[in-house]
Amino acid sequence: MKRLLVVLLAFSLLVVGKAFAADELEPGLNCEFFNIGEEVGDFPDVKDKKATKTWVDKTIDVDAGDGAWPNTDAADNFYIRWTGVIKMEKDGKYKFYTESDDGSRLFIDGKQVVDNGGLHAAEEKDGEVELKAGDHEIKVEFFENGGQASCKVSWEPAGGAKEIVPAKVLFHKKAAK
Repeated sequence: MKRLLVVLLAFSLLVVGKAFAADELEPGLNCEFFNIGEEVGDFPDVKDKKATKTWVDKTIDVDAGDGAWPNTDAADNFYIRWTGVIKMEKDGKYKFYTESDDGSRLFIDGKQVVDNGGLHAAEEKDGEVELKAGDHEIKVEFFENGGQASCKVSWEPAGGAKEIVPAKVLFHKKAAK
């Protein structure tokens, strides 16, 4: 009986250990880049498409001007989706901003907080959300049609000053091996 309990305990620790390992977080947000290849007038539907490129960004603070977006050779007609986890140090009201050329939007825990959609020059929009301390899912979407390209995500944390959302609070789930 003792032997069976030891085996069951060892097995359960192995299973639980793997579950925790799958949820381990690494710094930065997952970035998926989709080269659309034609005019992009609004957020494209990419649910059945595979990303052209992927990488991890520590923050979202890019002004590419008329040049190619970093890590790509595309200057126009693309869509980017950043996903991961944002860690809140304390409970409170948080104000988020997206500044983009063209459209962008930001979601926390699946709820849209900022809508900065449409074709436009660099423009900033904001939204507020009440959050508890701890981990929250974050998703930022951005599309570029033509001309200048930029996307920046800032916040005013509870009791803090406006700044680009810092790398120290942005994470993504560790890839399974």
